Amino acid sequence: MINKYIAVAVIILAIVCGLLLNSSKQNPIPLDQQTSTPHSKKYSGEKYVARYSYKRVDDQKAVLMTSNILHATSLEEESSAQFRGALITLFGQPQRTSKDLEEAYGYIIKATNSTGQSWILTAYEGPGGPAIGGDTEKDSITEVAQDLLNLIEATKPANFEAEGYYEDTGSTIHYGCKDQVCFYRESTTEQYAPDE
Repeated sequence: MINKYIAVAVIILAIVCGLLLNSSKQNPIPLDQQTSTPHSKKYSGEKYVARYSYKRVDDQKAVLMTSNILHATSLEEESSAQFRGALITLFGQPQRTSKDLEEAYGYIIKATNSTGQSWILTAYEGPGGPAIGGDTEKDSITEVAQDLLNLIEATKPANFEAEGYYEDTGSTIHYGCKDQVCFYRESTTEQYAPDE
């Protein structure tokens, strides 16, 4: 019985230590803590200074070795719109788009540090929602991906509207941002045929 209490105490201590360590990581604007209004999310306007420089690249071969590193949003659906709007602000319109929200859009981004070392990242919306990807075999890629995510979360979203569907649920999604307030509306009244 005493061993059971010790095990529970060790688990609780590990959770508390993990929370304390994670709170020391820089993540300036958790999307779920931004000012929100009913059915919308307003960009908070806080600043973030990125540790790397980022630019859009158009070489499709660059993404061959990339895979998911970070899921990019909170549980609130409006954060999907904020993520896409911020990417438009930073890098322009996506390099690829689809009405199928399991592959809604994608960007190829090159990150470079002050010594000239570079990494290829992807920013996209896929089956798990908005995410950052990269070559997981490359040193420091998770740190670079987190920095890009921090920059995206701290970037004012551009005005945009998009509509798409989830074929498996029959849901149609209309989402976007206007004047820094992002929205996400779901309905099951319309059906889309898959892109051809």
